[in-house]
Amino acid sequence: MTTNTTRMIAGLSLALFSLTACGNKDKSNEGMAPDSTAAASTSSGTLSADEVDIEGLEVGRAVGSDGKISDKTDDFRTTDEIIAVVETNDKEAGKELLARWTFGDTDQMVSEQRQTIAMGTDVRTTFRLTKQSAWPVGTYHVRILHNGKEVKSEQFTVK
Repeated sequence: MTTNTTRMIAGLSLALFSLTACGNKDKSNEGMAPDSTAAASTSSGTLSADEVDIEGLEVGRAVGSDGKISDKTDDFRTTDEIIAVVETNDKEAGKELLARWTFGDTDQMVSEQRQTIAMGTDVRTTFRLTKQSAWPVGTYHVRILHNGKEVKSEQFTVK
């Protein structure tokens, strides 16, 4: 046999072996849900260390003494301070949140702010967005991220 013939036979044998191996599925896994179901079940159960449970996100113009938004709105004036309050529980203490503020359909970056969740029950983390001059009119978003993953977002408008 020539070298080319030997290589062709070896290649065909490898291809046949691969096809045979793919055809012999392990029947013990038949009927099981895909991995995405397992990942989804963690959202209602225990969170991994790289996840955070956000109980609420509100935007508004003012914060009360309890740390909650006291003047809740999603329609701001061009001169308003825009405040976002993230509510978590005591199990999230020490985790870092990133508030990413964006403008328009293209999500033009306005600001990013990082804060660590404090200890205590019913913890509220406050992010404030201010501007010396007037805000451009349009649609904005505040996106709350933890470890690079968006966990909550809120859309609002400046009129």
